Amino acid sequence: MILRLTLLGALALALNISPAFADDARVLDTVEVTGLRPVEADRTTVSVSVLSEEDLAVRLSPNPADQLRAVPGVAVSRAGSLGGLTQVRLRGAEANHTLVLFEGIEVSDPVNGDTDFGLLTALPAGRIEVLRGAASSIYGSDAIGGVLLLEAARGAGLTGIAEGGSFGTAQGTLGWTNDRFGLAATGFATDGEDSSGTGGGKDGSDALTGLATAKFDLGADWALSLVGLARAASSDFDSDTDFDGLLNDEDRRTEAEQRLIGAALTGQTGLVDHVLRASFNEVDRDNFADGALSDTAKGKRTKLSWSPGYTQGVHRLTGLIDYERETYDRSDVQYFGATDASEAFESLGIAGEYRLSSGALDLSASARLDDNRRRFKDAVTWRVGAGYAFESLGGRVRASAGTGIKNPTFTELFGFFPGSFTGNPDLKPEQSTSWEIGWDQTAGPADFSLTYFEADLENEIYTAFNPDFTSTARNRAGKSERSGVELSGRWQLASNVSLSGQATFFDSQDDAGADEIRVPDMTASLSADLQVREDGLRLGLALDHVGEQGDFDFGPFPSRLVSLDAYTLAALTAEYPLTERLALTLRGENLLDETATDVFGYNGPGAGVYVGLKLR
Repeated sequence: MILRLTLLGALALALNISPAFADDARVLDTVEVTGLRPVEADRTTVSVSVLSEEDLAVRLSPNPADQLRAVPGVAVSRAGSLGGLTQVRLRGAEANHTLVLFEGIEVSDPVNGDTDFGLLTALPAGRIEVLRGAASSIYGSDAIGGVLLLEAARGAGLTGIAEGGSFGTAQGTLGWTNDRFGLAATGFATDGEDSSGTGGGKDGSDALTGLATAKFDLGADWALSLVGLARAASSDFDSDTDFDGLLNDEDRRTEAEQRLIGAALTGQTGLVDHVLRASFNEVDRDNFADGALSDTAKGKRTKLSWSPGYTQGVHRLTGLIDYERETYDRSDVQYFGATDASEAFESLGIAGEYRLSSGALDLSASARLDDNRRRFKDAVTWRVGAGYAFESLGGRVRASAGTGIKNPTFTELFGFFPGSFTGNPDLKPEQSTSWEIGWDQTAGPADFSLTYFEADLENEIYTAFNPDFTSTARNRAGKSERSGVELSGRWQLASNVSLSGQATFFDSQDDAGADEIRVPDMTASLSADLQVREDGLRLGLALDHVGEQGDFDFGPFPSRLVSLDAYTLAALTAEYPLTERLALTLRGENLLDETATDVFGYNGPGAGVYVGLKLR
């Protein structure tokens, strides 16, 4: 019934379709995530995808993870309803192998080294860049699988949206931007679903974000950019309290607060250009059981860097000195301080990057030394790449190879939960070697890309389970192997109609040859963007498919491997102008009412419809 009403509503909006009118010229933008300086999108030597503001409008999802389903090589794993633990994996790597940046600042939780996208709901992202493949030669630890860069939405003047609908969901955004300053506030709340599927209480979530940005022209080729982000988010969840492998309807809740500030100073002295950055990220996390506080954790990350660059003709040489300090403090209430811990990491990174862009040829090479202050063995990582455009064919070949590293997290090293998990301070950093080769083709109004990749991971950190149901972190003895094929394309059917899609086929195995869990055998997506009339009437349709994937049922001992069914998510959006600045919005999610399970035992939401007003 929901699907039928949504489709009828969208059809009614589309009855007055008018002829094509938009300019069909395509402008290639620069991307920042691939190196120490921005690079033209058609001159990169690595796999990178960009979701523009127009791309994000097709799905209009309040969570960036759902937008990433449109990107090849990405797998999204959500435990239960929106707001629940949500992880993003690139090319079959683990979730904490993806470095996530917001406005150039790392936003992952310093405590567990992971980015829970469930707590990023209501983050005001207006553009997303995705680099796939090891990038530690630029970014250091955490960038084994790739890097995600989220950029803030920047409208002109006063903009906003208010929306409500299924599952008791309400969200809203209000922002104001001019040439120098930007302010935005975003809120989200939902009653959610019962994650256990037992008919118990619903597991809801809420989030509130405040963002401020500023840019100052200091004269003499110098400029200063500032960003401040304050977030508060909470999420209810169920847990397996009787250890039978199935969720019980429990009263569990996580509350998190994040404060992030950053500054970037750019300028020129003689022939050398400079980028100086400073950032501070603090995350406070409180866990509750049956309404009582059980434990708290606080992580802080401070980063300082200086990057000088020199360009001579077709050659560009860039350096980097990067200092990072992370602290971890944990305090429990439930066990009277038995699990308290306080630790700190420091590292100093020195990196260099060389790029050549001459005619049809592009070359790149980068290397980095990380001094881990005796906490871990010092690490050297590298990456090389090349690209060559064949003008007569309208295509371009590119290839790259490199290494990545991921230091153990505070939780893996020192985490302690009585009767559940014990950290392992003897863990070694994970190390990866990967390579890829790809072909990018332009054929009139269409662009296509095909990439093959391979990656080997040594010292993979995994959770080992004991007969008494406790667990710990260990390094695997052998190599884990990952490979796959990525296809993507975009077709401008008409000046006001575009299609885009991707398909990725994964093969990810551990050191024993078994398939890695929570890595689907394939993902695929197809989206259509139709601007119906020049006054702003538009429609968006997206289909996101996730293939079969494995997971563990931890009820029996030893745990047994189970197969999670494939599913396809259908989304439909519409925007109907009421006045020159005000529009009615309609959004439908999971309109096929599929059972979407990414984690064994978790019940996800069904079909939902949301109606709103947009100030543009």
